[in-house]
Amino acid sequence: MKIIVLSAALLLVVGGSVSAEAGMVSTGLGKASSKTVLADASAAKKLNSRSCPTVEIFVTSWCGYCKMMEQALDKKGIAYRTYDVEKDDHAAKVYRDLRGRGVPLVRVGSKVVYGYDPDTVISYVNGK
Repeated sequence: MKIIVLSAALLLVVGGSVSAEAGMVSTGLGKASSKTVLADASAAKKLNSRSCPTVEIFVTSWCGYCKMMEQALDKKGIAYRTYDVEKDDHAAKVYRDLRGRGVPLVRVGSKVVYGYDPDTVISYVNGK
């Protein structure tokens, strides 16, 4: 425990600072790590109250565009669930109910994107 307190004190003395509002820890070396630092419980409540729509991708194991869609969402840090319509009967039924004719088919909340269109998916996730 003393080492942690001593390290934090040393970091502040050397020139780094901790910003609770920005959520970043500055090391004084020009780089910042993406560590979330919350000052109080109300900040945690605000962080958790942000609602992102559920993103579901209906795919097949052999589809190259499906893999590219997953990679595009991974790159943007967007969480999603993947359903293989050839291996999961329930997923296949939902896919048919959404009038799926090809893969990938992406559902963002109540909106549906047919085919590989990561820009539209990302705009729906961002509420546009």
